[in-house]
This record gives sequence, structure tokens and C-alpha cells, in this order.
Amino acid sequence: MNNKCHIVRDLLPSYIDDLCSKESRQFIEEHVASCHTCRDVLHTMEHDVDVSDGIEQMKRLEAKKPFKKVAAFFNTQRRLTKYILITALISLGLGICFLANSMVKQNEYKNEVNKLEMVDHEKEDIMKDVFHVLGASSEVTKQEEEQLLKVFEKYKEKLHLLAVFPTVDVEDWVNENPSVKKEPTTIYPIEYNKAVAVIGNEGVIGKNKQIFPSQYDLGTVVMANSNWVIQYEYKSSYEKTVERHHQFKYYGTSVWSFFQLPILLFAIFSVLLIVWLFLKKHNNHIKDVMG
Repeated sequence: MNNKCHIVRDLLPSYIDDLCSKESRQFIEEHVASCHTCRDVLHTMEHDVDVSDGIEQMKRLEAKKPFKKVAAFFNTQRRLTKYILITALISLGLGICFLANSMVKQNEYKNEVNKLEMVDHEKEDIMKDVFHVLGASSEVTKQEEEQLLKVFEKYKEKLHLLAVFPTVDVEDWVNENPSVKKEPTTIYPIEYNKAVAVIGNEGVIGKNKQIFPSQYDLGTVVMANSNWVIQYEYKSSYEKTVERHHQFKYYGTSVWSFFQLPILLFAIFSVLLIVWLFLKKHNNHIKDVMG
């Protein structure tokens, strides 16, 4: 074996791993073409497999598999934890926005209800003013008619007609509707031909003029005492306000209706926050185990 053989065999590992220069590769190939001994060595080195190294590598790969699975599970759970936190924060943000909006709407609703409560207050005020004019008298005098005109004028934006009936003349009707003795009551009207005085926009309406009662079921209010029955009708332009008051009073929106959406969003946030805290604690435990 000459010096070239020594040089070539030293370079063979680099040649096999394709790490040598172009000139060295050319030198080795020219040499092994003419030297069968170095050619055999090259062939042996190219096909020689270290079995023990392969087994050891396989063992290391097998040992890593469980950790890879744990790592993959940990990464997946960490992403899930992140998404849950993001969803929880979105729920919280939406809950705050809807809460603010609900508070504004509820405040507007309360203001509307307070305005419409004036309908009930006006019922009492009108009846009080008329009964004060009539007092304990048994008939309507000219002076009382003038005072009734002033009462009508006071509420002319709301009233269409104001009528006064002696209780004795409509006693049967009053007995059939006892609620009118307690408070101003929305009820189907008494026929106006039984009234001793009817006042409208034109003033005192004569008895010879035929008056048709309102067909609107909330348009007439009646109240009675031992001497007099007072009845008035709302103007058609005011009936929408009366109707709205009735709807608000008996079919009004509950507090839950305003706040059910923000409450639901806050509940979702609370549940997701608990889940997030649990997963975060679990993730930290896995992290500690994995080192």
C-alpha cells in the first residue's frame, strides 16, 4: 500500500459524506479506478451499517414518542385555554356594552311611564274639579254651568265632552257598575240624553242635539257620588296617549326583559372564566411534569 492509498483512505469518510472538495473527489475517483484494494475499502465503507447505532437510535425514538404525544396534547390544550379566555373576554365586553344599552333603554322606558302616569292623575283632577263645582246641590245652576265651562277649558286639549247626570236618574246603571263609586273608571258611556248638562268645544250643548257616545273602549271615564255622576270623553287626538298608558300600565315591559341579554353574557363569561382557571392550573401541572 503506497502513500496515495493512505491519503485516499483518510479521505474516504469525507468522500462518502460528500464533504470533500471537487479536486479531492476527482483524485479519489481516479485512484480507486486503478486500485482494487482501495476500491474494495470504499465499497465496504459505503455498505457497512452499524447495527448497534441503529438499534440505539430506534430506542431513543421510541422513548421520545410518549413525550411527543404529551407535548402535542399540552400544545392543543394550551391553545384551547387561550381560545376560552378570548371568548370569555368577548362575552364580558359584549355584556358591558349591552348592559349600558339596556340601562339607557330602561331609563327611557321609565321616563315614558312617568309621563303617561299623568293620564291617571288627570282623571282624578278632572273629577275632583267637577265635583267641587257641583258640591252638594241637586241641580246645575247657570253659575255652575259657567264654572263647568272653565273646568272643560282647563282640560280642553284632552276632552271632547263633559257630562253631568243626577245619580237618581241613572241609579240602576250605577248599581250595575259599582266601581264608578270608588274611582274614575274607564267604562262604556251612559246615553247623553239623560244628562242635565253636556259641555263640548262649542260650549254647553243643548238637549235637543243628538250626541253619539264614543265607540273607543278606553275613551270614556265615569265617576259617581251620592248626588252626581260625572262622565267625560277623550278627544280622538288624545286616545293614542290613553291607549299607550293602558298598554304600559297593564302590559309593561319587565326589568328582566331589559337585562336578560347582558345577564346571559355575564353568566357565559363566569362559566368560561372558571373553565379557563381550571385549564390554566392543569396546564401548569403538565408543564411542571414535563420539566
